[in-house]
Amino acid sequence: MTVDRRASPRQALGRDVLICSDGGKAIGACHLCDVSSSGARLAITPRVLAKLPEEFILVLAKQAKVHRSCRIVWRGQEEIGVRFINSTSVRRRSAGAANSAASPARSPATAG
Repeated sequence: MTVDRRASPRQALGRDVLICSDGGKAIGACHLCDVSSSGARLAITPRVLAKLPEEFILVLAKQAKVHRSCRIVWRGQEEIGVRFINSTSVRRRSAGAANSAASPARSPATAG
C-alpha cells in the first residue's frame, strides 16, 4: 500500500484550464486532474509539453479571474506535477496579459 506523504490533500477537479507564459501569451490548454493548496497534477498533450517552460501561469477560471504561478516539479509522458509559487512579480506583470489571453478573441466585425 502506498502512503500519501503530501502536506495538503488533493481534490479531484477534472476541468480544462489554460497555460500562459509569464508574459501572458497562451501556450496551450491542459486538463486539471487534481489540486491541493500547494500544487496540482495536469494532463497535457506532448505538443504542449514540448514547449512548456519550467515556470508558467495556470489560468484556472474564465477571464483569468483566478490564476496561479506554477513551477514544474515532475514530468511524465502526458502528465506533469506543479507546485504553486508565490511569485508576486510574475503575477503582477502578467495579470493583464493573462486576462487578454483567456478572453475570447473578437474580430473588428463583432467588437463593440
